[in-house]
Amino acid sequence: MITLPIPSLDGLLTERLRFRKLVAADVEWWMDYINHAEAIRFMPFTVGSRADCEEMIQRALDRYTEDGSGLNAVLLRASGTPIGMCGLLTQTVDGEAELEIGYHFLPAHWGHGYATEAAIACKRFAAERALVRSVISLIDEDNIRSQAVAKRNGMLPGKITVHRGVPAIVFRTTLAPAS
Repeated sequence: MITLPIPSLDGLLTERLRFRKLVAADVEWWMDYINHAEAIRFMPFTVGSRADCEEMIQRALDRYTEDGSGLNAVLLRASGTPIGMCGLLTQTVDGEAELEIGYHFLPAHWGHGYATEAAIACKRFAAERALVRSVISLIDEDNIRSQAVAKRNGMLPGKITVHRGVPAIVFRTTLAPAS
């Protein structure tokens, strides 16, 4: 059972990062992600497709309205530079409502621990607000980078499911109640 609506992550801070809601204009910097074949390898997008970029951002904007969930822009606190997206997303997995921690970062910022830092912040956010008993991340079996982030976030691989027509490993961690 997920407690809805999901509270906004807008303004959430970590040591190095700041979350903010996406806006339509974010398509300008997010095209760096869509233009990178390795970044979108596990996504149903076409390299260089502005329409795919706009669709991804619009989906987040729609989710905010529907149930409060959605990806957020992740910015470096020191400079305000946008470096990726991360957030809590409601999903239906094998007929069950789940809360997923989703993350996508610009390739120029891979390898610095930003995805892990953002994902851990989302897990804490969900735990502190008692939104669910556990969170998941749906990850392609060949996406070793995302699997590593999930593991550093305390998640363990579980069953393989089909999500939106694509096989995915369901990584999961149980949330400790807020103290």
